Amino acid sequence: MPPFRSGRAGFSAASSAFLLLAILSCAAFAGEKTPKPEVETKVKPKARPKPEEGVTNVPIVPGHDARGLVLPDFDHLGRMRGKLEAGLTKRLDDEHIEFRNVKFTTFIPESETPDLQIIMTASVFNLKTQVLNSSERTTVKRTDFEITGDTMQFEMLTRKGTLAGNVKMVVRGKAKTPAHEGE
Repeated sequence: MPPFRSGRAGFSAASSAFLLLAILSCAAFAGEKTPKPEVETKVKPKARPKPEEGVTNVPIVPGHDARGLVLPDFDHLGRMRGKLEAGLTKRLDDEHIEFRNVKFTTFIPESETPDLQIIMTASVFNLKTQVLNSSERTTVKRTDFEITGDTMQFEMLTRKGTLAGNVKMVVRGKAKTPAHEGE
């Protein structure tokens, strides 16, 4: 004789099995990954400036010196990006220029106001890569900070630099960004 004569046990077992099957099928469909269409971004990454856009025309013949050389650096729109002032300049070869007592000032292109000032005792500039290297103590100044290091590598086109060895930074006050100028 069956344990339950009313037949309810068979009905409840069948409904439980159906419910379990429905839950598992929902979980299986939810677990499947459908490939999402890739959304094209409208913002293109900023292209790296070409070396031709940097300092290229240095009016010094290899092996000769010049005193008090000033080299302006303009972007493709004609706005001043930087100005290099050197006490003594010597052209080493077609690609390398040696500078002594350098003061390089970067400008904010939109307003052409001075931003950074980089002071180097001695440096070598590579015309091909547009990189200024210094193996002597270098100072970078801005209105809100001053940072000094034993060696520096500065990319003229991207305006990115690296200071290394015994780096010391002094921060003065709060930085004023264009968003906070009205405050």
